Amino acid sequence: MPNDQLKSLRNSIDTIDVEIQHLLTQRAEISLEVKKVKPDGDIKLKPGREAQILRALIERHKGHFPKTGIVQVWREIFSASLQAQGTFSLAVYSPEDGEMDGWGYIASTRGHFGVHTPMTSHSSKHRVIEAILEDECSVGILPVPSRHEDNPWWRHLAVQGNTKKDGTPSKPARIIAKLPFAVKKSDRTATKGEPLDCLVITKSNADPSGLDSTYVVLDLSRTTTTTQIEARLIKSGMTGSVVNIWHDSQAPERWLCLICIDSYVLATDAKLDRLTDGISENLNHATILGSYAVPCSADMLASEDI
Repeated sequence: MPNDQLKSLRNSIDTIDVEIQHLLTQRAEISLEVKKVKPDGDIKLKPGREAQILRALIERHKGHFPKTGIVQVWREIFSASLQAQGTFSLAVYSPEDGEMDGWGYIASTRGHFGVHTPMTSHSSKHRVIEAILEDECSVGILPVPSRHEDNPWWRHLAVQGNTKKDGTPSKPARIIAKLPFAVKKSDRTATKGEPLDCLVITKSNADPSGLDSTYVVLDLSRTTTTTQIEARLIKSGMTGSVVNIWHDSQAPERWLCLICIDSYVLATDAKLDRLTDGISENLNHATILGSYAVPCSADMLASEDI
């Protein structure tokens, strides 16, 4: 009797596997149809749309299968769809003098874009940006900006991130996602291979997910303080924080202030106008570096057995 029951259960699993495979095949065919109806036929990442799908997936998920596991299944599905639409590759920052960090960025990249997506690693952050501008890779993976950086990579996107090595114009690289999106952070000390926070850049704009953050760079003619900028944020009706203020030693009248705003912001946003109006006498220009869907919280990923 136990053997008969086991055989019956395995037969049920086999039936479900066939159904899953059939549905995946159908999904892949529809994904190819999506490419055909795109205006230019190019591969276009839609991280905002993907974030919406994953959030809905997590919200409705019940049972013993872990939420992080179901998310990883869908991430592989997304990655396979991208590969089916055309050439797609990655350029990842991996510092030579920080083996743990290097593996951490690779872990985040693999977890998000799948195990089979072609990937090259670079020890220079600027080289990653260059690989995108030169169309050597589809997307680049770079560390999340921090407050204490003497040579931040994001300044290249704001100041000189639209020119190729030969000086010809290029469509600028922009931030479109933050990784990892749905991974439980370990309570342990970081170990080799532990996913690290990073940003995705590519030559397209982010699409809104409904819960987003936006990086904006203010190019100022003289120094200012974090307190002054954050006060302007409040007056403009936005919440956010100053990430870093960098001074260009080669251009004494250039101070770049990186702000992370807690919403999806466009260049035409009236709130952005109110922010810049308050510092117009010192402002050279403001540049939106891109947006990202806010990653899932630990509470969202907590298991819920029934």
